[in-house]
Amino acid sequence: MRVPAICDSCGAIFASGIEVENVYNTTFANCGAGPCPACGKMGHIPDGVYNFIDNTIELLSGPTRTISELERLARILTQARRERASLSEVERRIQQETPELSSLRNLFPKTRAELYSFISIILTIITLLLGQLKQNQVPKVEVAQVVNMVCQVQPGSPNSLMEHAAKGKKKVGRNDPCPCGSGKKYKKCCLNKTTRANE
Repeated sequence: MRVPAICDSCGAIFASGIEVENVYNTTFANCGAGPCPACGKMGHIPDGVYNFIDNTIELLSGPTRTISELERLARILTQARRERASLSEVERRIQQETPELSSLRNLFPKTRAELYSFISIILTIITLLLGQLKQNQVPKVEVAQVVNMVCQVQPGSPNSLMEHAAKGKKKVGRNDPCPCGSGKKYKKCCLNKTTRANE
């Protein structure tokens, strides 16, 4: 696996020239990397102590500023979601209040609807990371953990639609379109999930 680097000019994340495999307690400090494939300028590998195991990277320790940066970013994103801010407004706030995290804007989706889903995912990841960092645990977030938390919280997710249908508002027939919006018949889609959940 090639160690990720961040461009100092455009903020793009790219694979550095350093390759590692199954290495523990590896320290990177003041390591330059480049050129950036997006703009051709130089970047750096974020300082810290890492484990590289299979295809995962664990940050064992990093700069102490990380917790306060994540908390500020969480406040910005929470406020943006509450106010239904535009993409350009969210980018401006991040650039203004947490410029060290401004490269996050490169990951933003282009539509407003996707933006709020993306914000929910990022807030979930930040919440998990902050909880681990504050308890002096090694920050490690698993994809399944994030997906489960986001699906529990998101109104309109397939799970919440099935629960709504099960409350008796309108009974969904086996041959009716599935309420999750997949376009499949209920019996071929979420009926089995509902049956398993009730067992």
